[in-house]
Amino acid sequence: MKPQLPMKKSPTQESRSPLEHPPAFFALISDIHANIDALEAVIADIQTFPCRAILCLGDVVGYGPEPAECVQAVMDTCAVTVMGNHEAMLLSLDKIPIDNWRPTIREPLLLAQKQLSSNQLDWINRLPLSADIDPITLVHASLNEPEEFFYIKEIDAAEMHFATQTTFISFHGHTHVPVTWEQKAGKVVAYEPMEKTLRLDANRYAVNVGSVGQPRDDDPRASYALYDYQNRILIHRRVKYNLSKAIARFQKAGLPSHNGTRLRLGY
Repeated sequence: MKPQLPMKKSPTQESRSPLEHPPAFFALISDIHANIDALEAVIADIQTFPCRAILCLGDVVGYGPEPAECVQAVMDTCAVTVMGNHEAMLLSLDKIPIDNWRPTIREPLLLAQKQLSSNQLDWINRLPLSADIDPITLVHASLNEPEEFFYIKEIDAAEMHFATQTTFISFHGHTHVPVTWEQKAGKVVAYEPMEKTLRLDANRYAVNVGSVGQPRDDDPRASYALYDYQNRILIHRRVKYNLSKAIARFQKAGLPSHNGTRLRLGY
């Protein structure tokens, strides 16, 4: 279910005047969680827009049955990727007693450890915790101690994130719930995502792009975002994909049933 954020409806900021530049978007994806059916549907949707590049905010692995295929797809299609907490946990599997992990987390990570090639594991090991592509910052969770993967769910967490953000806009995931955080005149508010074109005009923004492979906002459609930094245009996108096919993959891989069945609920 959606967290009880103090969210407002997004202001209507659709452009009624010509754009300064022809639109050219960056596509921001996150929390794929080894769901190849969702990832392929999102990539296909991205290809219908004039996109400069795809940028990945982490958690390519975890929860799902196709970690190697998803990692390879991200390696092949994404210009920049940052590390998610599930990548960090995968790298720590041999350092933490296996019984410390819940089965819903442990089993998919063990599957990833088995599936991933040495080249793919080396790629994960070299992922940064954050990346600046001026005027954009990428991070999986909060910029406040990014190695701790703090959630941005409340105003105070968003304020701590903004205290570290140096760019006009940052993008993150981690909660699996899309939301736009706005900081204007020192005040932070949260807006519900819009699938319409949104022109950004405040001081700074922190945008949660939601989850490709495991949405948790009561909407089972895959979620991602598009951003045109020259025109300051933001679009949250939702994409339908074959849920039955995806869930069958979870079952075939022998993963905990909850990991697959929750996809239909978007939770």
